Amino acid sequence: MRSITKFLVTTALFFSTSVHAQTLTQALALAYRSNPTLLGEQANQRAVTENSSQSRAGWRPTVTVNMDANYQQGPYTNAFALGTYTSNYAEGYVTARQTLYSFGHVANQVRAADARSRAEGHALNLTESQVFTNAITAYMDVLRDRNVLEVRRADLDMLARQVKLITARYNLGGQPTEQVTRTDVEQAETRRRSAEVALMQARATLAASEALFRAVIGAEPRNLTMPDELPGIPQNVQQAVQVAITANPQLAQMRETRDATTADIDTARSQWGPQIQVQGTFGTIGPGSPFRGREYSEQVAGTVSLVQPIYNGDLYNAQVRQARAKDEQARQNIELAKRTALQSVVTNWRAVENGLEAIKAGMAEVQSGETTLKGYQLEYGYGLRSTTDVLYADQNLRTAQVELASSRHDTIVAEAMLLAAMGRLQASDLLPNERHYDANEKFQRARTRGWEPLQAPISAIDKAGW
Repeated sequence: MRSITKFLVTTALFFSTSVHAQTLTQALALAYRSNPTLLGEQANQRAVTENSSQSRAGWRPTVTVNMDANYQQGPYTNAFALGTYTSNYAEGYVTARQTLYSFGHVANQVRAADARSRAEGHALNLTESQVFTNAITAYMDVLRDRNVLEVRRADLDMLARQVKLITARYNLGGQPTEQVTRTDVEQAETRRRSAEVALMQARATLAASEALFRAVIGAEPRNLTMPDELPGIPQNVQQAVQVAITANPQLAQMRETRDATTADIDTARSQWGPQIQVQGTFGTIGPGSPFRGREYSEQVAGTVSLVQPIYNGDLYNAQVRQARAKDEQARQNIELAKRTALQSVVTNWRAVENGLEAIKAGMAEVQSGETTLKGYQLEYGYGLRSTTDVLYADQNLRTAQVELASSRHDTIVAEAMLLAAMGRLQASDLLPNERHYDANEKFQRARTRGWEPLQAPISAIDKAGW
């Protein structure tokens, strides 16, 4: 009784999970929450934004505490001295340093770090769109391959029945118009064996697609539903191009990288300027052993230093030239990203247009093929059609069904790639009800973390001087 109950519960759970449709939106939400590539890039974005906090440390004071104790005894090494010497002291002191002016060196480092933090935010958007593209492709792969598998099964079933019918007619003979030859039987058997091979290939392809689905989305593909279209498709290609120039994540990333390399040039040049730093020390020193607090004396020191580089073996000039070369590379990367984005927009726009037309034509072709096959099978029974006619009609129908499944798949994938090139394949576009990772919020938090009162006036002086 217990085994029967367990079987019924297991069966109920199976059907309860299989009957619920797994929409594309649900699959994308799963990928957004669990895809390791995306989650890893989010962590990397948080790491990169810490450079914005680190660069601002140049405007902030540093405070250190040092404590030393020394005891040493040994003979004098001077030939005119006798006896031994003893070194016995302990000291502790606090040192505070503050850069008052860096000739814009720190300010330019901050500019570069902030630009790279923003660039990493766009890199995260690029990764997000790539993950969504992969998820949509995996989803559509399973749908297409399941449809193809059903087509192959239906093809094999029909051919198996056809073989039985042809074999029976061959064995029974009959009127001349109803007779078939051994060639007809072998022809049908050949098509049936080909259908068996195609079915096995379809099963293998589907297994690979389902494995990819699990890897990208992190769940088992259940009862998937065919999406109509992805949200945000523009009305014309001109609108798509305009959006891509503004919002393409790779293009935006390259622009921010160019801002960073421009700041790197100024950072290298600012090394030639003077730097002013103030330092204060407070401490105490006395005998280390035995400890006698009354014998300790206080020490206070203050230093203001100005450093002006004069010559350093062409180091700074080489760094300036290097930064300029990197800046030129960044400028070329912007042009490359722009051309790539426009190419992707135009290519995938045409692919979407052609795909929609192919779907319409494919649906009509499948309907016509079904009607033709039924008519040929009926006419075959009256001796009006040959075995070749029936097999040919069946082959045309199955080809049309497979092509229709592929057209639906290719159209949705092309829409995903089009939206990705436009910068519109983001969680905010596809998952409006999902809680989104806010890269800008992480960046702003890093910029203000560790702020202290001296930062504002020192940064103002540093920027104004540059």
